[in-house]
Amino acid sequence: MGSAAIAALESLLQTKRFDRTLVKPWSADAPVRLAPTGLPELDRTLGGWRQGEVSELVGPASSGRTSVCVAALAAVTAQGGLGALVDAMDQFDPRAADRAGCDLERVLWVRGPGVTASATPQVLGRALRQAVRAFDLIVRAGGFPLVVLDVADMPVRVLRSLPPTTWLRVARAAEGRKTACLLVGPMSVGRSARGVTVQLSAACRWSGASAQSRRLAGLAATATTRATHGLFDPTPFVLGAPAAPGTPHGAHRTKHGAPALSTRHPARSTACSVVS
Repeated sequence: MGSAAIAALESLLQTKRFDRTLVKPWSADAPVRLAPTGLPELDRTLGGWRQGEVSELVGPASSGRTSVCVAALAAVTAQGGLGALVDAMDQFDPRAADRAGCDLERVLWVRGPGVTASATPQVLGRALRQAVRAFDLIVRAGGFPLVVLDVADMPVRVLRSLPPTTWLRVARAAEGRKTACLLVGPMSVGRSARGVTVQLSAACRWSGASAQSRRLAGLAATATTRATHGLFDPTPFVLGAPAAPGTPHGAHRTKHGAPALSTRHPARSTACSVVS
């Protein structure tokens, strides 16, 4: 009787063209499609970012969030796929992504208004809502193995101002699609039921025997992964900070001591499709 009633209800919804609201039954035997993380250590732990789900990459500033995000985009584009990045606060550096091996000609970059965390809550809230809307539209459009929403610099109070139904709608949009959705932020906000939350922490690695020769060599990062079924063992990995090609040792350094970024292929540094 129950099955007949469900079938009748589904038929009615299809007649009224409301069948998109139906959720397909999930089977444990269903094939799992994965987008690579771009980092062998994380791939061994996770297998990759699960498609059809919303996963999270969270941590404080300088924990390696951007590097891990760019590594995933680089891995997807290296396989011939398309990546999309919704940059809520216009913080993405295409030159750094180019040097990390990301094929920018295969990346859709949706740029936010370029605000900072010191902007008014109204301005930040509007930027966040626009970014989430763009993220949702790209996921529904399909054709992207990986779509990233970068809200890493958005204040926590603004992220918490969004209603929880926001992330439920995003999860519903991603369900069943060949798209891995990745939220990059300071805190966990919207992981779907079968997605994962990767919490990053990192410590600086230095080179040089004296204060004068001391240089940032990279980050020793650790990823702690949480999923609905439990907690994975912490995954250590290293994020490097190589000098720019052709740059003499110690020259052109940033105020933090890391090598200044340069582009090997100037034309490619702006070759990604940009939407402002």
